[in-house]
Amino acid sequence: MNAMTDKLHPAEVSFDVSQPEARLAEIVKMSALDYEKAREKLAEELGVRVSYLDRAIARMRPKAEDEADDPFEDVEPAADPVDGAALLTELQATILRFCILPEHSAPLMAAWVLHAWAHDGFDISPVLGIVSPEKRCGKTTALSVVSALTPRAMHAVNISASVLFRVIEKFKPTVMVDEADTFLDADKNGDLRGMLNGGHNRLSAYVWRSHGDDHEPRRFKVWAPKVVAKIGNLPDTLEDRSLVVRLRRKRDGEKVERFRADRINDFLHLRQKAARWAKDNALTLANADPLVPEALHDRAQDNARCICAIADVVGGHWPVTIRTALVGMHQEVEADEPQSAGVLLLRDLADIFEAKRAERIGSTDLLNALCALEESPWSEWRGGRPISTRGIAKLLKPYGITPAQDRIGSFYRPTDFADAFNRYLSKGAENTATSTTSATHAATATEKHNKINANGTCGAYGTYSDGGGSKSHSGAWEREI
Repeated sequence: MNAMTDKLHPAEVSFDVSQPEARLAEIVKMSALDYEKAREKLAEELGVRVSYLDRAIARMRPKAEDEADDPFEDVEPAADPVDGAALLTELQATILRFCILPEHSAPLMAAWVLHAWAHDGFDISPVLGIVSPEKRCGKTTALSVVSALTPRAMHAVNISASVLFRVIEKFKPTVMVDEADTFLDADKNGDLRGMLNGGHNRLSAYVWRSHGDDHEPRRFKVWAPKVVAKIGNLPDTLEDRSLVVRLRRKRDGEKVERFRADRINDFLHLRQKAARWAKDNALTLANADPLVPEALHDRAQDNARCICAIADVVGGHWPVTIRTALVGMHQEVEADEPQSAGVLLLRDLADIFEAKRAERIGSTDLLNALCALEESPWSEWRGGRPISTRGIAKLLKPYGITPAQDRIGSFYRPTDFADAFNRYLSKGAENTATSTTSATHAATATEKHNKINANGTCGAYGTYSDGGGSKSHSGAWEREI
């Protein structure tokens, strides 16, 4: 054993049996108990580390039948080439057989299934998030249907971080996390959440752990397609990395087929078709650089890239359908996403500056204008009392905005806000691929204030949501493609 061999990763090293071959043959025949008692002495005798000897002996011993078996199914690709557009249509129809879904969700779920089959061809892997406000909205059914269509589905209702990354490293499954509200609540140290977040980007899809008796550092992959289902919203950092399907309980008269787990092989032909399509188009997908909607923010564009690449390769109506669905889903998420108190303040100040058209506004005048806004919380900011000029300055400071001073007093110039407005406020309807109309009433000032306080703070890091939803109508994506 030379120095070069010693530097290799343990998994890449074959134990050198040229000298101690006979001794190793004897050791392999030892019972597990006898070996455990003598392993340190044996390692010293052979001049190797104990952990190194353990690996060598483990490779030489025949594995038990239950250890040798892979618990996941490998699907044989279909014999004939597959029409991608027809396959996506069939996948969407299959999902809709069993699930009541909101607008935009079915085509994206179907495309995400193909993403799972072609997973290694992409650099970003969006999580498929399936959430519901209450029980009995069909999230477990939706997750089960997706698992029946994806490769090597692994259901994980409750699993530790150390088991999860080892399963991903060894078996490369599609991870199906159900009941994630309890799954993530038990994650006191954030290991599981960090693993799900890190697995979004191939470059960061690793965890490092000490391994073996010698505690050698080893890198484990967490790069795998993942579905996460839970009651309530996903954690912010995870939602940002997800395509989010927001389920609702079905109405009277809405009917779908009952999904039966004992008939999983009814979907084998779809898995075979998906495996063949992914195999035939692997190189094209890996080299794709698709156009993504400008209406999406940077992280949402990252999430959309693989889905758009699949739509473009499939062809037909799917490039338009998928992009319209991506924008529609994004608008729904944005409408429900809590805003920080700072962003809410910037939005209201933008409206005030637009209305006043002044080159400067005194701090007191700005305070009065804010408190006069009936649908904003500034007149009831703390304990029913209005926000102060100092409170405004505190909220604006993280954005690099401070009041100017002269002999009259402090004031703000609209020009000082140009950079913050550009960076933190939405681009507006002119950049969207679909038009949006409000589906709910405007929130009152009390409702807004309560939503900020619902997260335990109304300071600089508070959050706010107006509770309004949005309904998107089909746009003209043909103009952008």
